[in-house]
Amino acid sequence: MRMPSIGRSRACARRAGATIVHRSDCRLPNLPRRLDPWILALLVALGALPLVPFAVPIVAALALAAASLPLQLRLERRMPAWAAASVLTALWTAAAVLPLVAMYVLLAPALPALRAASVNPDDWLQAAMHAPWIGPLLSAHQDAVRAWLAANRPQALLAAHVGAVRAVGAHVLTLVVHAALGLAVLWGVLAAHRGIAQAMQHSLRRVVSPALALRIEHHVLHSTQAVIVGMAGLAAWDGVLSLPLFALAGLRGAFAWSIALGMLSVLPGGTGVAMVLAAALLGSQGHLAAGLVVLGVGHVITLSGDILVKPKLTGAASHAPFLLVLLAIFGGVEVFGMLGLILGPVLVLTARALLFDA
Repeated sequence: MRMPSIGRSRACARRAGATIVHRSDCRLPNLPRRLDPWILALLVALGALPLVPFAVPIVAALALAAASLPLQLRLERRMPAWAAASVLTALWTAAAVLPLVAMYVLLAPALPALRAASVNPDDWLQAAMHAPWIGPLLSAHQDAVRAWLAANRPQALLAAHVGAVRAVGAHVLTLVVHAALGLAVLWGVLAAHRGIAQAMQHSLRRVVSPALALRIEHHVLHSTQAVIVGMAGLAAWDGVLSLPLFALAGLRGAFAWSIALGMLSVLPGGTGVAMVLAAALLGSQGHLAAGLVVLGVGHVITLSGDILVKPKLTGAASHAPFLLVLLAIFGGVEVFGMLGLILGPVLVLTARALLFDA
């Protein structure tokens, strides 16, 4: 007669206190095939809680891994998985670093002039009066503008925000650390993608049916790839349309600036930083009007890409309505912050596919 599971466990416990027990003698009772989903969700949430400060680079790495998976599978036909993952991680690293290096190289000749330049409100005002659209308005109200400049003292204002500049430097350092972490996660996920996929399928099948587990995996992967397609289209939109803008403004290295702007468009505020630097460079060379035009028209280009192009391409890749994708992007940012740029559309598109896909 077989010993009941409780009695066998107690017997094993008594024997374990005296001697070493063979693994075949004492086995845990078989767990049910499907755990309580609420308990499983709670355990997963508690386990992921320490990773919350690094949620943005981890989610970004997972999204890049999902988008790179087709190329990873092709490369694995000719090389080991770790080598293919190294190649793709190197490519993504270059995509992240090259625009920053290009902007530094382009700004390097102007840095001595910027350090030696003095803040002269009268010179700025005279140059701004020759700008299109805003120039006549400043000329008509130049007395009020001069009074405001005299009262606010731009030199003192800049000196008072030295601490803010240092805080920006600290944020940049944090961004670099998070980027390195994201690249490490990207390599690990690509190198072990088969084992990770099997583990996820096994875990899902303990909660839902095998058919639903396959549907969830398929739609999450497809939705993530659609989001990456939208981001790539946004980068192309910003880069192509900014090229004639930079060229007409007389910015040296306009082609490199447009590439940097396009690749920085995937980062929140990245295009704004690029345009401010380009405008500052033009202003330091005495082309303040051109700098103002770059700021104004550049923001029109980037905003149109964020509001029109990116949702349209993401929806086309996922067969989702334009308005739904637009709401998912803005709602994701509102709920999850920077993380919502990826997580918001992925969650909404996956839920839509699971509900309406037969």
